[in-house]
Amino acid sequence: MPLPTPTLSFTIPSIHDDIVLQCRVYHPTCLAPTSILQITTWNKKAAIVAHPYAVLGGCYDDPVVDLVSSTILEQGFLVGTFNFRGAGASKGRTSYQSKPEQSDYLSFVGFMIYYMHLLSPPPVPTDLLKFTRFDSELHDLTPVPSQALPPPRLSDPRYVTAAVPNPHPAVPAPAIAVRGNTVEVPNTGPCLLLAGYSYGALITTYLPPIISSIIAQFQSPAEGSAHSEIRLRAECLAAQQNEVMQTQITSLLNAHSHKRGRSLHADDLLHSPKLRKSSGGVRMGGEENLRRASHDSYRSRSSFTIETPEMVRRSVDRVRSIGKTKRFLPKRQNSASSPKANGSQSSFEHVSPEDGSSKMDTVVCKEVPGIGSGLQTAYLLISPLQGLVSHLLTLWSSRSWKDQIPDHEMKLTVDPSLVVFGDDDLFVGAKRLRSWVGKLSAASKGSGRFRHAEVSGAGHFWQDFEAVKLLQEEVQAFVKTL
Repeated sequence: MPLPTPTLSFTIPSIHDDIVLQCRVYHPTCLAPTSILQITTWNKKAAIVAHPYAVLGGCYDDPVVDLVSSTILEQGFLVGTFNFRGAGASKGRTSYQSKPEQSDYLSFVGFMIYYMHLLSPPPVPTDLLKFTRFDSELHDLTPVPSQALPPPRLSDPRYVTAAVPNPHPAVPAPAIAVRGNTVEVPNTGPCLLLAGYSYGALITTYLPPIISSIIAQFQSPAEGSAHSEIRLRAECLAAQQNEVMQTQITSLLNAHSHKRGRSLHADDLLHSPKLRKSSGGVRMGGEENLRRASHDSYRSRSSFTIETPEMVRRSVDRVRSIGKTKRFLPKRQNSASSPKANGSQSSFEHVSPEDGSSKMDTVVCKEVPGIGSGLQTAYLLISPLQGLVSHLLTLWSSRSWKDQIPDHEMKLTVDPSLVVFGDDDLFVGAKRLRSWVGKLSAASKGSGRFRHAEVSGAGHFWQDFEAVKLLQEEVQAFVKTL
C-alpha cells in the first residue's frame, strides 16, 4: 500500500550549515485512529528512511522509499522521511564527500528523537485493551486478504536469507511470525530504526555508532543554533499533535461509551464531525525563534494548509511563543512554564538580563532528562553502495584498505540490522556485496544481530514485481522483531 498523506510537512535547518531541509512525518493508525478498534498502545517506535542520490533524481518520493516506509508504518512505527540538500525543495547542492549529507541525516535524527520522546497520546483504557485483545473477531487488524501478502517462500531459490541464531541460548529467541507458525515476541521498548536505500543506505552506514553521542549535541545547544531550532521545532509540533490526538481519541472513546450494550464489529467505524476535517498535514517552519541569523531564509517556506483546523493554529501559535524574543507579560510567562495538558514541562525557558535592563530575554534550551534512555537503535539498508561507487561518492573518506571493519560499520553487528540487496545490481556486483555481508556476519559472532537477504533477479531499482514482494516481506519480518 502506498504512503498516506503525511501528518506533518515542515522544514528544519541542517546542523552542518543551516541549509533548509524538507521533512515529512507519518503517524501510524494507533496515533491517528478513525475507529475504536485502532486505539492501541504506541510503544514509542519510530523510523527514518533516507532516499537515493539526488543528482540521479533521488528524493523522498522515490518508489522504493515509499514501499519501505509504508511497510514500516503498517507495523505501528512513526515514520519520517526527508530530502537531503539538493533534493526536492531542500536548499543547497549535493556534495561529493557525503559529510554534509551525514549532518543532514543527523539533523533529522535529532528532531525525531525529541519528537517521539515528547509525543504523548492519551493512555488507552484498560477495558478497551481487554476488549480488543480477547475478542477474536477484532484481534486481527491486518489488511483484508486481497491486500495481504503471502508468507515468504523459503524454498524458492530466488530468496536467500541469513540464519538468525539465538544470542542467548537460555532465553528463547524472538520468533519471526512470517517464518512459520510460531508466536512472535516483539520488543516493547522504544526503538529508532535508521534506514536508507541506495545512497541513503551509504549515508546511514556512515552515521555515528552511538546514539547518545548524537543526543548530546542537542541537549544544551547554543541559543539560535540549528540544534536549538530543531529542538524547538520538535517540541512545537509534538505539543500540537498531543492536542490533536487528545481531541481525536477522546471523541472516539465518548462515541464508544454511548454504544455499550451492543456488539461492535470490525467494520463499525466511529466517526466524529471533528475528525472529518482532516487536513493534508501541517506545513510549517521558521517562526519559532526570530533571533536565528538564518531566519529570513525560512519565512518564505512557512505556511499552513488551508484545511488546517483553527484549533491546530492556536496550539502551534501558543507553543511558538516560547521562542519569541520579546519580553512576555506575567500571564504569558506563567503559561509557558506551566505543565502541558499531557503533564510534561517545556524544555525551554526565558532568562532575563541580570542588570534589569530592557534587553531582550534569552531563550535557553534545558536538558531533557531521560531522553534516549532504553532507546534501541536498529538499521535497515536496501541496496547499499559498496566498492568503487561508495569510494567515489565519499572521496575515499573514512575508508580502510585493510580487512578490518570500520567502526561505523561495526554498529551493524552490535545493533539489530538487516541488509537486503539483489544479485543483479547495476551499481554494485553481487560478489562484492556477498563478501561485505559475509565479513559483517562473521564479526557478529553468531549473535543474530546482523541479518542479510539476497533476492535473486532483483536489480538496484527493484522493478521486478516478485522481487518487490520479497523485499517487502523481508522488511516486514525484520521490523516485527524490533
